[in-house]
Amino acid sequence: MPHIHVTAPEGALNKKEQNALMSRISNAVLTSERAPLDHAGAQSLVWAYYVEQPAGSIYVGGENLNKAPFRIAVTTPEGALNGVTRKELVEAIGSIVDDIVGPFEGRLNQWTMLYELDEGSWAGSGQIFPLAGIQAAMGIHPATGVRVA
Repeated sequence: MPHIHVTAPEGALNKKEQNALMSRISNAVLTSERAPLDHAGAQSLVWAYYVEQPAGSIYVGGENLNKAPFRIAVTTPEGALNGVTRKELVEAIGSIVDDIVGPFEGRLNQWTMLYELDEGSWAGSGQIFPLAGIQAAMGIHPATGVRVA
Protein backbone atom coordinates (compact mmCIF):
# COMPACT_ATOMS: atom_id res chain seq x y z
CA MET A 1 0.00 0.00 0.00
CA PRO A 2 2.48 2.61 -1.12
CA HIS A 3 1.86 6.32 -1.37
CA ILE A 4 3.91 8.08 -4.05
CA HIS A 5 4.30 11.83 -4.31
CA VAL A 6 6.25 13.30 -7.23
CA THR A 7 7.05 17.00 -7.19
CA ALA A 8 8.08 18.29 -10.59
CA PRO A 9 8.83 21.61 -12.21
CA GLU A 10 5.85 23.03 -14.05
CA GLY A 11 5.74 21.90 -17.67
CA ALA A 12 8.72 19.55 -17.35
CA LEU A 13 6.74 16.62 -18.79
CA ASN A 14 3.89 16.36 -21.24
CA LYS A 15 0.85 14.27 -20.23
CA LYS A 16 2.12 11.11 -21.97
CA GLU A 17 5.50 11.36 -20.19
CA GLN A 18 3.79 12.13 -16.88
CA ASN A 19 1.55 9.06 -17.24
CA ALA A 20 4.54 6.86 -18.10
CA LEU A 21 6.55 8.18 -15.14
CA MET A 22 3.75 7.59 -12.65
CA SER A 23 2.86 4.15 -14.01
CA ARG A 24 6.45 2.95 -14.06
CA ILE A 25 7.22 4.28 -10.57
CA SER A 26 4.01 2.73 -9.23
CA ASN A 27 4.97 -0.64 -10.67
CA ALA A 28 8.54 -0.31 -9.40
CA VAL A 29 7.23 0.20 -5.87
CA LEU A 30 4.91 -2.80 -6.16
CA THR A 31 7.78 -4.90 -7.49
CA SER A 32 9.99 -3.86 -4.58
CA GLU A 33 7.21 -4.80 -2.17
CA ARG A 34 7.02 -8.18 -3.96
CA ALA A 35 3.41 -7.62 -4.98
CA PRO A 36 2.18 -9.15 -8.24
CA LEU A 37 1.71 -6.42 -10.84
CA ASP A 38 -1.35 -8.13 -12.31
CA HIS A 39 -3.14 -8.29 -8.93
CA ALA A 40 -6.09 -5.87 -8.93
CA GLY A 41 -5.90 -5.45 -5.14
CA ALA A 42 -2.24 -4.47 -5.31
CA GLN A 43 -2.82 -1.97 -8.11
CA SER A 44 -5.79 -0.42 -6.29
CA LEU A 45 -3.64 0.32 -3.25
CA VAL A 46 -0.95 2.30 -5.08
CA TRP A 47 -1.90 5.94 -4.72
CA ALA A 48 0.33 8.36 -6.61
CA TYR A 49 0.25 12.13 -6.90
CA TYR A 50 2.03 14.24 -9.52
CA VAL A 51 2.31 17.84 -8.38
CA GLU A 52 3.87 20.59 -10.44
CA GLN A 53 5.62 23.46 -8.74
CA PRO A 54 5.24 26.83 -10.46
CA ALA A 55 8.12 27.91 -12.65
CA GLY A 56 10.74 29.73 -10.65
CA SER A 57 9.78 28.17 -7.30
CA ILE A 58 12.43 25.41 -7.02
CA TYR A 59 15.89 26.27 -5.76
CA VAL A 60 19.12 24.30 -5.56
CA GLY A 61 21.90 25.77 -3.44
CA GLY A 62 19.88 28.96 -3.13
CA GLU A 63 19.80 29.35 -6.91
CA ASN A 64 16.71 29.20 -9.08
CA LEU A 65 17.41 26.86 -11.98
CA ASN A 66 15.86 26.77 -15.43
CA LYS A 67 15.79 22.96 -15.34
CA ALA A 68 14.91 21.99 -11.77
CA PRO A 69 15.20 18.45 -10.33
CA PHE A 70 12.28 16.22 -9.41
CA ARG A 71 11.51 15.07 -5.86
CA ILE A 72 10.05 11.58 -5.48
CA ALA A 73 8.72 10.58 -2.07
CA VAL A 74 7.59 7.01 -1.48
CA THR A 75 5.84 6.14 1.78
CA THR A 76 5.24 2.53 2.76
CA PRO A 77 4.16 0.76 5.94
CA GLU A 78 7.02 -0.25 8.22
CA GLY A 79 8.41 -3.62 7.14
CA ALA A 80 7.09 -3.49 3.56
CA LEU A 81 10.65 -2.93 2.32
CA ASN A 82 14.04 -4.09 3.56
CA GLY A 83 17.61 -3.07 2.75
CA VAL A 84 17.71 -5.08 -0.46
CA THR A 85 14.32 -3.99 -1.75
CA ARG A 86 14.94 -0.32 -0.87
CA LYS A 87 18.13 -0.43 -2.94
CA GLU A 88 16.27 -2.10 -5.82
CA LEU A 89 13.56 0.55 -5.66
CA VAL A 90 15.96 3.49 -5.63
CA GLU A 91 17.87 2.04 -8.59
CA ALA A 92 14.64 1.44 -10.51
CA ILE A 93 13.37 4.97 -9.87
CA GLY A 94 16.73 6.38 -10.96
CA SER A 95 16.54 4.48 -14.24
CA ILE A 96 12.92 5.49 -14.83
CA VAL A 97 13.65 9.18 -14.28
CA ASP A 98 16.74 8.99 -16.50
CA ASP A 99 14.64 7.37 -19.25
CA ILE A 100 11.80 9.90 -19.10
CA VAL A 101 13.38 13.13 -17.83
CA GLY A 102 16.92 12.53 -19.00
CA PRO A 103 20.11 13.06 -17.02
CA PHE A 104 21.16 16.55 -15.98
CA GLU A 105 24.69 17.62 -16.77
CA GLY A 106 26.84 17.87 -13.64
CA ARG A 107 24.03 17.37 -11.09
CA LEU A 108 21.20 15.15 -9.98
CA ASN A 109 17.94 15.08 -11.92
CA GLN A 110 15.99 13.85 -8.87
CA TRP A 111 16.02 13.00 -5.20
CA THR A 112 14.20 9.92 -3.97
CA MET A 113 13.03 9.91 -0.36
CA LEU A 114 11.78 6.68 1.21
CA TYR A 115 9.56 6.99 4.26
CA GLU A 116 8.06 4.30 6.48
CA LEU A 117 5.05 4.66 8.72
CA ASP A 118 5.20 2.79 12.02
CA GLU A 119 3.01 -0.30 12.36
CA GLY A 120 -0.45 0.94 13.30
CA SER A 121 0.05 4.33 11.63
CA TRP A 122 -1.40 3.46 8.19
CA ALA A 123 -5.10 4.25 8.25
CA GLY A 124 -8.00 5.19 6.04
CA SER A 125 -11.76 5.49 6.24
CA GLY A 126 -11.59 5.52 10.01
CA GLN A 127 -9.65 2.29 10.47
CA ILE A 128 -6.04 1.20 10.97
CA PHE A 129 -4.54 -1.19 8.45
CA PRO A 130 -1.74 -3.43 9.80
CA LEU A 131 1.01 -4.50 7.39
CA ALA A 132 -0.17 -8.14 7.33
CA GLY A 133 -3.65 -7.07 6.24
CA ILE A 134 -2.29 -4.73 3.59
CA GLN A 135 0.00 -7.45 2.23
CA ALA A 136 -2.87 -9.94 2.10
CA ALA A 137 -4.95 -7.45 0.11
CA MET A 138 -2.01 -7.00 -2.26
CA GLY A 139 -1.50 -10.71 -2.87
CA ILE A 140 1.65 -10.96 -0.75
CA HIS A 141 2.03 -13.72 1.85
CA PRO A 142 2.50 -11.68 5.08
CA ALA A 143 4.92 -14.05 6.82
CA THR A 144 7.28 -14.61 3.90
CA GLY A 145 6.82 -11.56 1.71
CA VAL A 146 6.40 -13.92 -1.25
CA ARG A 147 3.72 -13.43 -3.87
CA VAL A 148 0.60 -15.46 -3.38
CA ALA A 149 -0.46 -17.37 -6.48
